Amino acid sequence: MDSISNQLEFVYQFTTDESYIPKKLKKNAAIVLRVSGDFDIKVDGISYFRDDIALLEFYLYLERWLAIIESDKYDIPEFHYYTLEIDEDEPLISIIPFDNNDKVRLTSIWRKEPFDPVFKMDYIVNQLTELRDQLKKDIEAHYNISVEPFIDEFPIKALAVVHKKKGKTKWL
Repeated sequence: MDSISNQLEFVYQFTTDESYIPKKLKKNAAIVLRVSGDFDIKVDGISYFRDDIALLEFYLYLERWLAIIESDKYDIPEFHYYTLEIDEDEPLISIIPFDNNDKVRLTSIWRKEPFDPVFKMDYIVNQLTELRDQLKKDIEAHYNISVEPFIDEFPIKALAVVHKKKGKTKWL
């Protein structure tokens, strides 16, 4: 039986600033990887994952996953964050639902601790929704850009989802 972790915390600090993005490129998808920072995932106060990542790229993956959940049309899919910064076939960070979507397992190929924590689904969705909303505000303020133009423009890996009523798999 998997024990459920109690606390999940996300801490990030930008490692680049507005001057790193030329004004003429502020709406160009090429800048997505320039919006980066130190990202730390803490589980019960212990650093589980910590690395410098493309925070806008991560935001785009997170936005798509939460939009699928919020649409309420599909079963909750797995979350996988792949980055163009490294040539890996495996996702850097994943959230895998199980136990009838009641629980999720957090995994990372670059984890700092030898465990993959388990959380209640509603808890992790709430935590990630807060992270998405705060990350959007902070990116827009720090870089003086809008994240909206990148949502449908930046190429991210497709995600298989199952329609709740039709039972058909679709790639988004």
